Amino acid sequence: MEKYLIEEMTSQEMTEALEAVDTVLVPLGTIEQHGPHLPVGTDVLIPVEIAKRVAEKAKVLVAPPIYYGNSLSMQNMKGVVTITPEALASLLFDLCKSLARQGFRNIVFINGHGGNVEVLNFIGQRARAETGAKIIHVDWWLIAAEEIMKICEKEVIHADEGETSMVLASKPELVNMTKAVKDETANNLIQKLTGGKPKNMPKVYLPFQIWTKTGLIGDATKATREKGERILEAVVNNLIDFLGQVDKLL
Repeated sequence: MEKYLIEEMTSQEMTEALEAVDTVLVPLGTIEQHGPHLPVGTDVLIPVEIAKRVAEKAKVLVAPPIYYGNSLSMQNMKGVVTITPEALASLLFDLCKSLARQGFRNIVFINGHGGNVEVLNFIGQRARAETGAKIIHVDWWLIAAEEIMKICEKEVIHADEGETSMVLASKPELVNMTKAVKDETANNLIQKLTGGKPKNMPKVYLPFQIWTKTGLIGDATKATREKGERILEAVVNNLIDFLGQVDKLL
């Protein structure tokens, strides 16, 4: 298969590819601020890089990325372009129906943004029921969660060590590490709210600015390209292995 990006294929090339391929990867993110050092497209750039690497190894197709997602918690911050959860759900559901109509039996959303998780969960079963396709939702920071905890000091949150490392591996020219900072605002607030028991923290729906002074949560100064490459490798390998098991077992 010479091409794997759908946007670069002719209709005839796509028709021929679908004779051998029934899996499509859909990179999904949002446009929002990621502190002073990362681009606003971070949540899309990472899934796109993952999808390309998976496609090259697994010989699957990659749909054009979805750049806009649910960033309502940040809507009053600069660099944020959001759509509502309802609009995103409608878009994703229609996209599943259209991709299934084309002949894809495995529709895999590679998600780069936490605010999209609930929406994907909302449409997943409905899309499966109405299309007959397998709908798979992959959050990159979860499919390699165990590996990430061996590479980084903490789990991935927002524009921190893990996410910054991933952009350094994907688009290093877009990262300004001279502006990377450490922001413990969220951790300090959660410690106070829970009496020092952070795992007991309920979900509180607040503007994102409450949790940060700089736009990021965690420590971006510890990020490196080498860490990002290790995380990327783990994500890609785990996803390929998972898709292989899906074909065998489901």
